[in-house]
Amino acid sequence: MTSLKFIHAADLHLDSPFAGLRHLPVNVIDRLKESTFASFANLISYTIKERADFLIIAGDLFDGENRSLKAQLRLKREFEKLDRAGIEVFVIHGNHDHMGGRWLQVEWPESVHVFSHEAVECIPFLKAGEPAAHLYGYSYPERSVTQNLTSSYIKKEGAPFHIGLLHGSAEGGNEEHDVYSPFTIQDLEKTGFDYWALGHIHKRSVLPSPVTSIVYPGNLQGRHRKETGEKGCYCVSINEEGVKTDFIPLCDVIWEELFVNLNEAQTAGRLMELCREAKEQLRIGGRPAVLSIQLTGETPMAADLKQNDAVKDIMSVLNEEEEEREDFVWVGKITDHTVLQMDRERLRQDSVFYRDFFRITETYQSFAEAASPLFSHASVRKHLSEFTEEEQLEMIREAENLVLTELLREGELHK
Repeated sequence: MTSLKFIHAADLHLDSPFAGLRHLPVNVIDRLKESTFASFANLISYTIKERADFLIIAGDLFDGENRSLKAQLRLKREFEKLDRAGIEVFVIHGNHDHMGGRWLQVEWPESVHVFSHEAVECIPFLKAGEPAAHLYGYSYPERSVTQNLTSSYIKKEGAPFHIGLLHGSAEGGNEEHDVYSPFTIQDLEKTGFDYWALGHIHKRSVLPSPVTSIVYPGNLQGRHRKETGEKGCYCVSINEEGVKTDFIPLCDVIWEELFVNLNEAQTAGRLMELCREAKEQLRIGGRPAVLSIQLTGETPMAADLKQNDAVKDIMSVLNEEEEEREDFVWVGKITDHTVLQMDRERLRQDSVFYRDFFRITETYQSFAEAASPLFSHASVRKHLSEFTEEEQLEMIREAENLVLTELLREGELHK
C-alpha cells in the first residue's frame, strides 16, 4: 500500500523588517528580527527528524518582491540540509514574493521544485522509482492575481495521490487579508485532489469538506500582536485510507494576548502581582514572548487607571524585569477595560439622575443616527463595515463606563 508523509508550511515572510519596534531593547528586537529565520530552521529540522518524503511551501517565502540576498542565502543553506537528507521541496510564490520582482539570482539544489508562473504546472513525486503523487501549483507572476485559478488545476492520471498548492483566498473567509486567487470549497472539491496545500491566510484552519482535505497552516512565525498563538506547520500522512493532519508548533517567538481580571484587586501592588502571574503563565512554554494584556473587571482603581500615564508606568516596570532575559516576556501593550465597582441598583434607587441615565443606556436605539456622520466620509467608509449589534452594545457600554468613571473621579457619586 502506497503511503506518503509530507510537511505543509506557508507564509514564511523571511527577513520581515519588524518596523515600528525600535523602542525595544536590543536583545528583544534582535530576537524578533531573527525569528522568521529561526522558525524556518525549526521547520527544516523537524522535516528531517520526521523523515518526511517532501516539504511543501505554499507561497510568500520572502516578505518582499525584491528579496534580500541574505534571505536567499539563508533559505539556500536550509534547503541544502534537506537535499543532503534526500528530501524534496515543492514551492509556489505568492503575492509578497511574486516572480515579477528584482533580486540577485541564487540557485537552489535540484531537489527544490519551483512551480511555473506562466501556467498551472504538474510535477510528479517519485518514491522508490515509482510515481507516488502528482503535485500541482502556480507561482504569482505579479503581486495582484485576482482571477479564480482552480479551473486550471486539472487532474493528471498516473499517480495514486494528487496534491494542489494554491496561494489564495477562500470565498467568505478571513477578511484581514487582501483577496487574491479567490476560490470556493466547491471549486477545490471538483478537482478530485486528495489534499489542498493553501497559503496566504496567516491564521491556520482546516476548511470543511467531506470530499478532500483543505488546509491553511497559517504563517510560520507571528510578526505582530494580531498574529497571536502557536504558529507552525502541518505534518500530513496520506494513504488509501485517507488523510491525517497534525499541527506542529515551530515559531521561535510567540505573540499572545491574555486577560487580567481585576475584580479582586484593590491596590496597585495586587494589580502588578496579577500581571506578573500572566507573564509567568506564558513563560512556562520556554520561548520568548511578546504579550498584550487586557485589564478587565470591576475595581476601585478604574478611575486612576484612566488618568495620566498609569498604564504606561505599569508597562514600564513590568518590562524593566525583562531586559536581560533570553526567555523574555515583553509586554507590548496594555489595554484598560476596567470599570468602577458600584452598586447599580443602589444608584438607581438613590438618584433620579442615575435612574434616567441607566434607562437611556440600556434602551438606546439611535446608534445608526449617531454613527451616520462617520459613514458620510468616503475615506472612512471604505475601511469600515456596518457595526454589528454586539459591537454597538459594546460601544454603548464603554461610553457608559467612561461617563461613570469621570463622575466618580470628580466625586459626584459620593454626594
